[in-house]
Amino acid sequence: MSRILLIRPPAVFASSSYSVPLTMPQATAYLAANLLKHGHEVQCLDALAEGIDHIGVSYASSVRYRGLSTEAIVDRIKSAPDAIGVTAQFSQDWPHIEGIINAIHAKFPDIPIIVGGEHATALPEHTLNTCGAVKYVALGEGELTIVDFAEFLDGKREIDSVQGICYRDADGSVNRTSPQPRVRTPDDLPWPAWELFDLEPYFRTGEGHGVERGRSMPLLATRGCPYQCTFCSNPAMWTTRYVMRKPELVVNEIEHYINRYAARNIDFMDLTAFTRKSWIMEFCKEIQDRSLNFTWQLPSGTRVEQMDEECLAAMATTGCMNLTLAPESGSEQTLKEIKKKVKLSKIFETIRYAKRQKIFVKCNLIIGFPTERRKDVWQTLWTSLRFSFMGVDDMGLNLFSPYPGSELFSYLQTTGKIKKIDHSYFEDLMVFQNIRRSSYFCENIGSRELSFYRLVGLCSFYGFGYLLRPSRILRTVRNYRADRSDTVFEERLFALFHRRQIEKVTLRREVVTSNPSSLATEVSGRGSLPPGVAEPVAEPIVVVEPIPVAERESVIPVTLNRS
Repeated sequence: MSRILLIRPPAVFASSSYSVPLTMPQATAYLAANLLKHGHEVQCLDALAEGIDHIGVSYASSVRYRGLSTEAIVDRIKSAPDAIGVTAQFSQDWPHIEGIINAIHAKFPDIPIIVGGEHATALPEHTLNTCGAVKYVALGEGELTIVDFAEFLDGKREIDSVQGICYRDADGSVNRTSPQPRVRTPDDLPWPAWELFDLEPYFRTGEGHGVERGRSMPLLATRGCPYQCTFCSNPAMWTTRYVMRKPELVVNEIEHYINRYAARNIDFMDLTAFTRKSWIMEFCKEIQDRSLNFTWQLPSGTRVEQMDEECLAAMATTGCMNLTLAPESGSEQTLKEIKKKVKLSKIFETIRYAKRQKIFVKCNLIIGFPTERRKDVWQTLWTSLRFSFMGVDDMGLNLFSPYPGSELFSYLQTTGKIKKIDHSYFEDLMVFQNIRRSSYFCENIGSRELSFYRLVGLCSFYGFGYLLRPSRILRTVRNYRADRSDTVFEERLFALFHRRQIEKVTLRREVVTSNPSSLATEVSGRGSLPPGVAEPVAEPIVVVEPIPVAERESVIPVTLNRS
């Protein structure tokens, strides 16, 4: 059987970013679980968790990474596996990941490297042609493809029989195999192999995808999205086939996390978690029948069509604390053009019901779509003000970013607006999280004007939100002192303070490596580091060892004992 090393790269972000959620390597854990299920040996290297107290400069001066340095990642590979798999989820991360792959290839030139994730799926030929160290690219869902690829490594099949893969031949030509069929239902897959990872760094920092509410675990209740928003790259990754797990089995997994990891909160990582009221009600009833006590949230966003007052009351009763909605625009014309298929009136209705249940609500908006006009942007800004008056707690007001794999990305390529795909382009994609960068893809509005609108919108939303509700100020101060959060704004604000403290230590350390005493003096003069920040010591070299299959606990969903 094959020995495969799976690497989750560090988190990459803009130096001026206000939002850098640190998430557990869920995709990697799913891949590992299915490989183990089929008898293969798996090693996992989570470069984010193992270096979570380290921040360094990435491929550009304005880009940072959090996690192990490239050198430390290479040093941790002590024995040569049969293949190395690397996750390339976000396109703005690719230049940094490419550097890691090249460094690994330089040390282990004979080990084949396969890359998967949304970026690799959207740009497979570009990935192979620009990074010679990559020989294979997995397209779409990877759980089935990685097992077939392992059989190829074992000599049990030819590479052209591995579905869902793009590869470079011996003569340098690039080939694609037939698409891998979608996973029929996620319930057919084993649960993520979290036992192969050290999760304590995530629990310690509390910087997850959602709001910090104690020990949080990620979970998927569905896969895919039935909608075709033109700005979204997910259809390229998942297609538009939407599959739902059985509510009973989802709660089984939650109960397992409560018992095994002392989880107190669940972050649903779904693209579109809830599309059917009957599913929500059955899920909530299952929680109530088992008398489970935990909180849960929907940080990625979900649809509102099925969320009426009864539904939201059931969600609140079973522990739902945070809900993210994604209207994307306040302009009906823009919503039509981006194929959002949402009614603003239903958004407003859902917000009212959620606030009655004391659920914290976030709304996501985007301005600067290619064909948007000023009146469309102004309508969106007015909508954001309405959200503030209604008591919405958080808002993401982002500038449009043409993500590879999306319909708008193809449109901008065809029309010549995107002329070259290089490191600079990938850095520009960070406009969604970088308040200092501007979007330049809108045909009718200049980039500086759009940045101004974004600033005005954010300041107006949060300004009115806090002025109209002074108790929020007291709550934010109280939460900061108690090291907890209730809203995404508080979560990201406190995490920003924490990150700045880490940067002061780690970036300074890299500058003064030739004079260690200088750093020691600086650290001692600053006083104690904030909670969760490690002292600046040399990164230990850890050998990644797999858990033998025989010793691994079963991940087949079963009925679990309640706490």
